[in-house]
Amino acid sequence: MATDKAVGAIGCFITLGIFVYYSTWTLIMPFVDEGHPLHQYFPSWKYAVKIPLIIAIFLFTIVFTFLSLIMIKTNRTTRIY
Repeated sequence: MATDKAVGAIGCFITLGIFVYYSTWTLIMPFVDEGHPLHQYFPSWKYAVKIPLIIAIFLFTIVFTFLSLIMIKTNRTTRIY
């Protein structure tokens, strides 16, 4: 039970870190001057849309492939002749 709490806490901290990084990248960095040294920690702003879009397409592909395989398997087992 303690390991579940530890894994949950680690997951929350990782998610919070990603949220803060992405929010800073998309909401604050476009207003910071180009010569500022903080820009070395963030990719180009145009990737702020491309990277999540690619991840979303990948995840939707996995989910819908899984659902279609389940539907095909269920259809085979419940078919009445």
